[in-house]
Amino acid sequence: MIRPARPYRVFVVDDSRTIRRLISAIVDETEGLVLAGSAESAEEAWDVLRQPGFEVDVVSLDIELPGINGIEFLKQLMAKRPIPVLVVSGHTDSAADLTLTALENGAIDCIQKPDGRPTEIDRFLRDTGAGLLRAAQSSLRARAPAAAPPANPILPPRPNAAASAASAAGFNGDNLICIGASTGGVPAVCKVVEGLRGVNCPIVVVQHMPASFTPRLATRLAQTTGLPAFEATDGGKLTPRTIWVAPGGRHLHIVRKPGGYFAKLTDENPVSGHKPSIDVMFHSAAQEAGGLASGILLTGMGRDGADGLLAMRNAGAHTIAQDEATCVVYGMPKSAVAMGAVDQVLPLDRIADHILSGAPRVRTSRHAGA
Repeated sequence: MIRPARPYRVFVVDDSRTIRRLISAIVDETEGLVLAGSAESAEEAWDVLRQPGFEVDVVSLDIELPGINGIEFLKQLMAKRPIPVLVVSGHTDSAADLTLTALENGAIDCIQKPDGRPTEIDRFLRDTGAGLLRAAQSSLRARAPAAAPPANPILPPRPNAAASAASAAGFNGDNLICIGASTGGVPAVCKVVEGLRGVNCPIVVVQHMPASFTPRLATRLAQTTGLPAFEATDGGKLTPRTIWVAPGGRHLHIVRKPGGYFAKLTDENPVSGHKPSIDVMFHSAAQEAGGLASGILLTGMGRDGADGLLAMRNAGAHTIAQDEATCVVYGMPKSAVAMGAVDQVLPLDRIADHILSGAPRVRTSRHAGA
């Protein structure tokens, strides 16, 4: 974690007095955080946040609020005073849907409220402090309209629609596209996958988020891209022209058998601090697909995915990392770049085009004796 010169100031917005007090206590007990204030409604919060000179580094936001709901408040905040926001969500289906909408509209990350079990209280105490620090250290630059990227002699010309379709048709069921993301990853994954419509191979996604959210991420990806999108199931075939999302709370291994690629879900301990782990998925892709795969590592805190991306590159896969300027958190991609795991570092809006236009995608494994 980056150690700030001063503690990050946290403002808590939640209509539950219990949750406000709990988050306030978490802030008091977390090194690097200090409580700036709290509010029980969006209206009250906005009255405080718009005061001249009131300093806030991160907002903890309940999205199910009376009056103006959390989504409308978030949109107003991003438009008038952009501040990193950590969504604190309930366990209902509607809360999960709203959380996905919040992540698409500028929220950095999400934490689920505890359901009353002792283990859930412990999880909430641990995750909320870390989540607030992650959000406070994030960048909002990726929320602004992207400027034209500088000329890069490595990149091919941006293809037109016909060229993109022809490139996409060059993929087949032996190919595999693997994407890993964490903090700030929902809109980034949507952006990349939307640009890969038409590829005739499976697209496998690991996004760090709770189990109740990953089915809705698959639904959202289907709505965004027009491609079928599902949570992967144990033993299920990873069919081409389909997006497969690793379920929250389980590791996704890719297995190649006669007839294509299949998912294997396991319940081992977290790897690289996460479950599902991007490293687990990338390592299995390296072993099973080798040079037939492409690996893409997007925004996120920490280093999950870096080791696995290196394994993919060593196996002959083409590997890409999102660049610092468009990352919400330049952690995982930075780690991958530092260890030599990356063929290309690209802005978010160039990744899909690069995959479609001339990047090597059907390569022999470096272990295959070429």
